[in-house]
Amino acid sequence: MHKKIVIVEDNLLIQELHKHYLTNLGHEVVGCFEKGQDVINFFKDNNEVDLILMDIRLEDDIDGIQAMEEIQKTFSIPVVYVSANSDDSNYARAVSTNMKAFLSKPLSSKDLETALQSLSNLTDSILYAEKIQKSLFPQVDEINNYFNKNIYINRPKDIITGDFCFFHKQEESNEIIGGVADCTGHGIPGALLSILSSHIISTICNNKDNILQIIEDLNFQLKKSLSRGKNTFQLSDSLDLVIFKIKPEQSEIEISGLKRIFIYYSYENNKHTVVYLNENQSKNNIDTIENTSEIASPLIKIKYHENDIFYFFSDGITDQFGGSNDKKLMRKRLLDFFDSDIKNQDLKSKQLNLNLFLRRWQGRNEQTDDMILLGINPGSFNRHKLKKKIANVFIQ
Repeated sequence: MHKKIVIVEDNLLIQELHKHYLTNLGHEVVGCFEKGQDVINFFKDNNEVDLILMDIRLEDDIDGIQAMEEIQKTFSIPVVYVSANSDDSNYARAVSTNMKAFLSKPLSSKDLETALQSLSNLTDSILYAEKIQKSLFPQVDEINNYFNKNIYINRPKDIITGDFCFFHKQEESNEIIGGVADCTGHGIPGALLSILSSHIISTICNNKDNILQIIEDLNFQLKKSLSRGKNTFQLSDSLDLVIFKIKPEQSEIEISGLKRIFIYYSYENNKHTVVYLNENQSKNNIDTIENTSEIASPLIKIKYHENDIFYFFSDGITDQFGGSNDKKLMRKRLLDFFDSDIKNQDLKSKQLNLNLFLRRWQGRNEQTDDMILLGINPGSFNRHKLKKKIANVFIQ
């Protein structure tokens, strides 16, 4: 698909070479810049661009990543970074922008073609759908309003995603219900399911606070919404789900779900544990209450310490191919990462390390599926801040 592309490169010879590559691939170069401030100024008056090909080290004091951070305050434009300096610090900064690839110099026409191929479905309608999803689902600022200490990684395989997280504060009890969902498929089918499921969950949470009942009602509503003629859908056909309720007054968290696992870090024991939901529950060394409703899902209750951490994630994380032998990451390697970083109690630093770990593992492999990971320290639940921000956080 023909794309309008801006090139930001301080070496004029390389700039012309990249322009030649892109033109031969059938794309239109609508602007070339050597300075970060110049490209920022360009986007103050122009957003008719599909992609930015961005060098990191530029001619002025603003580097390519800083320029993208400024541009994306106004426009959600994807970027492909091209740099001779691919060290961890630059990579870590780049992943916080709308990065679609990070390529090393010297860049060949084939490298560029492969990166652009992954953006072949980048149309105005899909970009608009991405904006809709971002307005519906909690983003970093909203999550920070809930928990002072958290980790949030959200990497769609395509522009839009079937993975999402959700939160709902129970006004009377001052408890919070939240969770992570992984809808079947990715791209447009996954995105459609994610919006439908998110709406149903939000509606149910307005009236109920029993998470087992929420799961059962969600199953009923999805069956009702998706079943036509001879087609009958179950919740398990539509999404994998983990849902939790935090009771701050009791320092207790209830967790349930379908076909998912989560990782629990106990500060008291200084240990990470993989906890299974509806999957060989005998592996769990945690108090589990069996659910006898239509949807077979356990209810796990944990009395948490103020420094305990819970990691909820989709299987796009553990199913990603990579490493030296091109194998799936799997839950064991993810657990090994958390164990190796166990002394690091700063969750923002841990998020940086986790991002680098996942990127290194993937390497040059194509992303397998949507990825989402939510790590929360329930002891940092921000009750007082939420009271002030509540109107801006929730979309009911």
